[in-house]
Amino acid sequence: MPASPSSLIASLSAAPVGLSTQQMAAGVPDPRARRGIRHQLVVVVTAAGCAVVAGYRSYTAIGEWVAMSPG
Repeated sequence: MPASPSSLIASLSAAPVGLSTQQMAAGVPDPRARRGIRHQLVVVVTAAGCAVVAGYRSYTAIGEWVAMSPG
């Protein structure tokens, strides 16, 4: 099953070579409703990406990693 054009994977795969992860994440359209947004999408995507690189795979584990990280 191919990824839909609005998926994060498709957006990041099509990014030009040489961009940082944060620059690539900044180009992803934010599908969230305005109500309830507390953090910029680029921050959420970058933090989740870092957690996955660190070995955390589930949403719960990613959330725990972000909560434990300094900053």
